[in-house]
Amino acid sequence: MRKINGSNFGHTQALLECLRNSPLLVDNLPEAVCFDRGKFSENEDVPDLNYAQKLGHLYEDALEFLLSHSDGLKLLGKSIQIFSDERITLGELDYLLNDVTTGEFVHLELAVKFYLVRYDDGVPSFPGPDPRDNWLNKLERLRQHQLKLTEIPAAKKLLLEEYGITEIATQQLIYGKLFDHYRSIEQPCPAAMHPDCQRGTWKYLGEWIKDSKEEEVTIIPKHLWPVVLEDLCDSLTPISREDFIVEASERCTMIWDDESNDTQFIAPDNWS
Repeated sequence: MRKINGSNFGHTQALLECLRNSPLLVDNLPEAVCFDRGKFSENEDVPDLNYAQKLGHLYEDALEFLLSHSDGLKLLGKSIQIFSDERITLGELDYLLNDVTTGEFVHLELAVKFYLVRYDDGVPSFPGPDPRDNWLNKLERLRQHQLKLTEIPAAKKLLLEEYGITEIATQQLIYGKLFDHYRSIEQPCPAAMHPDCQRGTWKYLGEWIKDSKEEEVTIIPKHLWPVVLEDLCDSLTPISREDFIVEASERCTMIWDDESNDTQFIAPDNWS
């Protein structure tokens, strides 16, 4: 992947703005409502983030910055491992918070996910860039495990002994984008997704080659996939059509599409 010109300062600002205000991918769930983002810090400082790490870890660090700089929140812990008596890992609490205005303790789960709408025999399915990561499977995992982690005895014991916590609420923030096939007429809303979530279009590389005459292509670096991009396009350096085809044949990519003035997701022809 090509390097981005200049400093990541503007990208970090956009990333923080995304966490504060971008439409959420997932709505309130019975197991966990969406965290109130009005409690985030409005601090204008910008952290020095490690852009070499995975997308999920990058956004975890950015969210930690917002939480730790909030006057109304106390960040008690991050990535708290829950073990059985036999030291088997049972799960992890992304963030443990204390709302200092209400006294409430909160277990906050964060995720950043992307899914494509694909039809199999007329029935919509929602695979991710890694097609093994299907939204309906992810939702089941969230509801049955991650969002219920504080209810298991090992977690209750840790929360009581390490933090003196007897009652805790679980909340979630799930960001991302849903992509409809560019020829699709329908736009199904998968179970639990927010009706106003960010949506784009996707196509196979072979479809893009056939339809597009562009000689240069602007690839969106993965750390900007969840971000509203209109003001950032000038910070990205286009690559040649030939180089893009080589890259997009090996992995899913996101590009800026001038015709639609929006992002477009390109899947390799062997993606399924």
